[in-house]
Amino acid sequence: MKKAWGIIGGIALAAGMIISGCQKNSIDGGPDSNQPPSGVSNEQSAMQYFAATDEFVTNDEKAFADQTMAPTDYNDAFQKTDAAITPLRWGRFVTSVTRTTSATVQSGDTMSVVHVSRVINGMLKIKTTIGGVDTVIMKSFTDTSGRNVVFRRMARDAKKYWLNWVPVAASLVSGQTTPPPAGNAIRITQIMLIGGGDTLTVTDPEATWLRYQWLKMFHGGRADVPQFTAGDSLSVSATVMSQSADTDLVVLRHGFGSPRFGRTPMALVSQSGPDAGGFYTKVYVKHIVPRMGVGSLNVGVDALTKATLYDDTLPYSASWWGIPYRML
Repeated sequence: MKKAWGIIGGIALAAGMIISGCQKNSIDGGPDSNQPPSGVSNEQSAMQYFAATDEFVTNDEKAFADQTMAPTDYNDAFQKTDAAITPLRWGRFVTSVTRTTSATVQSGDTMSVVHVSRVINGMLKIKTTIGGVDTVIMKSFTDTSGRNVVFRRMARDAKKYWLNWVPVAASLVSGQTTPPPAGNAIRITQIMLIGGGDTLTVTDPEATWLRYQWLKMFHGGRADVPQFTAGDSLSVSATVMSQSADTDLVVLRHGFGSPRFGRTPMALVSQSGPDAGGFYTKVYVKHIVPRMGVGSLNVGVDALTKATLYDDTLPYSASWWGIPYRML
């Protein structure tokens, strides 16, 4: 029986890692070798390693980081050259990411949750024209983010301990500017995603488990990871709390075949407030139709205060959530 469990666990983990992009070659160690990944010495560190390298986790870093300054509405598969008259262009450039992972084995020793937290430092660059002269305004930022990955125990092999646990679900990722008060100026409170025949409503991103249904190994959580094919219609609604009466900049970031990414502005459809705390409640909506690409991606809502992009003296302030999805 122990041998059978080892075979099942090895096959399942290999399949899971192929899907999630966590395979390593025989030099580095991993599921397809007889050596553990570099720096992995026990089950706990193996889960932390595979959580940090899960493709949904690594992909959200790409989805929320820009490679160039571009208009708010852009698609980097088709963005070739600047226009003759340059409109407002901007990009969030990451200079360093500090990752911390912690694994908590649940009662019964069959399920575990790995929390991946990050401190993200970088520079927001804004290209505009002041007095007829092209100018680049730069604002440094520090964001923090969190995401959880659920693992299921598949074996108890003391020799190949790094094969004993399989990632079977993930939460959304949530990010926020730190420290206050900049991070308190705007925050996402709800996202609704409609597409592929399903509706997903999220108010607590890191506590919303989305199952890797293609593995059929986890039956908890709120829903399955959304899956789409080219041509599917996708609607995203975001509720944002903001201290500004002005319309903030809320964009939908999407991948359509890594490493290509795009972002597009979401339309403000309702606003109320302010409440007793001085916050306005705003709802933004966007419809998109994924047209190409396959892979494990994230659709992200990126909310920035209007002052972040349109005032050269006020600080950067943003809130962002990312929902994992697969293009088939």
